Amino acid sequence: MSVEWFDLAQRLYAAETRSPVARLTHTTFVPSTAALAVRAVARGGSVTVAVAGFEGREERARDVDALGLLAAHGGTIVGRCDPAPLLTDDIGTLPALVTLARAHAHHPDPQVAGAAAMVAWWADRADHPGTSAVVNLVAASSARFVLGTTPEAERSATTWRQWFGICDDSVIGLHEWAAKISGGPLLPLLEPIHEDDRYSWDRALSAATAGHDWSRPDNTASAAMGLRSRCDAADLKAAALLDDPLWRQRAVHTGHVAVGVASVTPPPKGSRRRNASLSVTCERLDSRLRVGSEVTGWMGTPADRPFERFCVEVTSAQVVEGKLVLGLGSVGAHAPAPGARVCLMPQPPSPQTMRAGRGRYWRLYRARRSWLSTGQTPVAARREVPLDVLIAGAED
Repeated sequence: MSVEWFDLAQRLYAAETRSPVARLTHTTFVPSTAALAVRAVARGGSVTVAVAGFEGREERARDVDALGLLAAHGGTIVGRCDPAPLLTDDIGTLPALVTLARAHAHHPDPQVAGAAAMVAWWADRADHPGTSAVVNLVAASSARFVLGTTPEAERSATTWRQWFGICDDSVIGLHEWAAKISGGPLLPLLEPIHEDDRYSWDRALSAATAGHDWSRPDNTASAAMGLRSRCDAADLKAAALLDDPLWRQRAVHTGHVAVGVASVTPPPKGSRRRNASLSVTCERLDSRLRVGSEVTGWMGTPADRPFERFCVEVTSAQVVEGKLVLGLGSVGAHAPAPGARVCLMPQPPSPQTMRAGRGRYWRLYRARRSWLSTGQTPVAARREVPLDVLIAGAED
């Protein structure tokens, strides 16, 4: 079965039962009563904003007054210890808010300037997949549920409200919508991204207190660190999805998860190798696991979540009698028994290693010892080169 057929089966079942079908057992964001439901529309050089707090009423304002309205509802970086997450169902809301914030970044009213800085923080965190600081409810719903309709219809907020039975199409109804899709525990690997949200907020508060102008372009070090943190968040989000048992069952049909039967070869007599060599014979040939891939596995099915897992590298991949045989080399603790059913998937990245790497990256840029960290044009340096080196580097 291909993943397209798998998705179609879920859609047909949703259409038959007239209820959304779950793709994930976990939620993808942390719900908060401090969240602000916002819609912003830019038209004719003016931006109109509608805002509603949790269990509050909808209020509207335009242009600079809209930033003051955000500040009045807690959407400001001034005088707040905890950030207010942004809820929206419109992909045009955040770009419209950013345009408004840049136009009033240096407003003399500290509340307006603080709301503009808050919008800048929202825009920064929105670039990090898996964040809880900005939640597009349409995208979050599509990640967790499948509807019995076409994929194009799922891109409409109206479609989701109809399937969830939400009658209020104002921004007040966005809080009810968020409650519909935020049940259950957070995907475990998204917790570090949630912690990064808090760390980023603390840095934004410190920068605002120090008088830093957020509207200025990033320097080389900040731009490089921003790209690195976004890439790390994307890797964590992809790995977090595979940590969900429902998503793993879908990933079998994309080739990201392999299921097979274990074969264990004991080490030869007299060999220094103590652990047995493991190979897994898979019925499907469309696995994305390649030689050199770090994988984690366990005895059982993709729906299982056992504590006893093993981590190993794929050492070989070959087709034998129409079946894919993955050689995994030596496996120590939690090695499966011969003939046991085994599930394999890519080994998730380590959040601790990622943070250590970003810290090392930041220190290298802050040292400013090379043209990469200073942003200056490198100067060509000429020196004598041995003749044999010139010959080796010459083109044929």
